[in-house]
Amino acid sequence: MAFCMNNKFLLTRPNHDQTVRYISTWAEKVKSFAEKKNFTVLDLKNNRAKRKHLESMLKKQDPSLVFLNGHGGSNSVAGQDNEILVSVGDNEDIFDGRVVYSLSCCSGRELGPALVKNGTKAFIGYREDFIFSYDEKCCTRPEQDMVADKFLDPSNQVIISLLKGHEPKESCLNAKKSFFRNIRKMLSSQSSSLESSSVRYLIWDMQNLVCLE
Repeated sequence: MAFCMNNKFLLTRPNHDQTVRYISTWAEKVKSFAEKKNFTVLDLKNNRAKRKHLESMLKKQDPSLVFLNGHGGSNSVAGQDNEILVSVGDNEDIFDGRVVYSLSCCSGRELGPALVKNGTKAFIGYREDFIFSYDEKCCTRPEQDMVADKFLDPSNQVIISLLKGHEPKESCLNAKKSFFRNIRKMLSSQSSSLESSSVRYLIWDMQNLVCLE
């Protein structure tokens, strides 16, 4: 069953350090998929991943689906240069009526419940740190990093599923299934030592991904 939304999709993509460059680069795949699905994509990239731009786009364009990429804590998510975009006790009603996926550490612990309490239709995020491994040889080419792929492709499945029209809980489950498939492949194949050491982090991410409604 598909959930009701308009054709506008907003994502934040800061780039001020290596971690956010990785997740923001991989979010390009989501952006391309959304465009193929004829969504109007509101891409707050680099220095546009700031609170003033986020609030402006939400007010003027009214996207029903939001993808936050950036550093986070239990009570906030940040954008470019770690500027706080949304936090508990400040602008908790900013996503009223929208579905939000936050690829940031710990935001599913306090921020997610606070947002849902204040009108967010559904919040998907991580209760603990989102951890991913990467190949140092690919630092300047994150999109070619097949170690990071094992983490960032499953995490992207949340948004891919939502863009296909799946319900938030189903989209969260689809991402967990994708994590599990990668775990199983890495345990049963001739994986590199770096890939093998990543299994425990894949399990961690899968277990800490939550959907709140």
